[in-house]
Formats: sequence, structure tokens, C-alpha cells
Amino acid sequence: MVALTHFMEETRSKVATVEGKGHSMPIRAASVVFGFAFIWAGTGIWLVPGLDLTPNILLAKMGLSILLVTAGVGMTQIATEKPVMELHFDARNRQLLVYESLPRGRQHVTASINYEDIARVNVTDTQLNVLDDNEVELVSLPLDGPHARLDAIAQLRSQSIFAD
Repeated sequence: MVALTHFMEETRSKVATVEGKGHSMPIRAASVVFGFAFIWAGTGIWLVPGLDLTPNILLAKMGLSILLVTAGVGMTQIATEKPVMELHFDARNRQLLVYESLPRGRQHVTASINYEDIARVNVTDTQLNVLDDNEVELVSLPLDGPHARLDAIAQLRSQSIFAD
């Protein structure tokens, strides 16, 4: 089983593309801490006793608590990991495979495109688009800079998909 897995890894070449780069660890930790602090502050406003509970004070408390909870949820979303999309070239089966990362290091195939279905490939510094005969976009993936562009073009040329 190990030999088969190793063999399958050798027959596929990979061009990694990142969708939505993640933030660094200190920024993610700070966003979680401040996010939860905002959420607790938004709910804690209702525990603070007021001099009187007039409609104006209740409206101000409600508006401020909604603002704080919304900001806290938004800040905690900064810390979530964005999915990583990878484009694999399967030379043996003559397919382009688009993988999406899952939690705990797992991956699953989101798209499988035969080489025969590809009419044109557009590659820029920031984007890779695969089109069919009817100019319908089969796959569109962001590229992580010019080095990923050159790697993608080299892989496409080695598979006889991209000609310039």
C-alpha cells in the first residue's frame, strides 16, 4: 500500500495555489482575544445597572451591544483558516484535479477535468483560468505571484496543454 501511494504521488505533479491567504499566528491570536472581548462586552452591557431605564438608554444599550457583538464575531472570523486550493496534473489519467484542503490535513477533489475538454488556458500573475470549447470557465484559481505563474506554465507545457 505504501508503494502504491508513493507511486501515485510521483505520477501527479502539483501547482499549489492559495485562495485567501491566512494571517500570521500573532494576528490570529489577537483577533480571537479581542473578538471574544468584544462579544463579552456586548453582552455585559446589559448587566451594568443604569440610573434609570428610559427608552433612550435602552436603545443606546441595544445599539452598542449589537455593534460590539457584530465586531467581535467579525474579528473571530479573521482567525479562521481559509481553504487552500491546489491544482494537480495527473499525467497517467490525463486529468486536471482541483483539490481543496480540509481540517486535519485532509484533501478532497472538487473538480476533475480531462485534458481533451480543455480548449484554452489563460494564465496571469494572479489568476489561472481553464476554458472549454464554448468559452465556459471550467476552473478559475488565484495564483500566488509570478513564481506560481511560471510554475503553472511549465506544468501546463509539460502536459502539452498550454502553448505560447
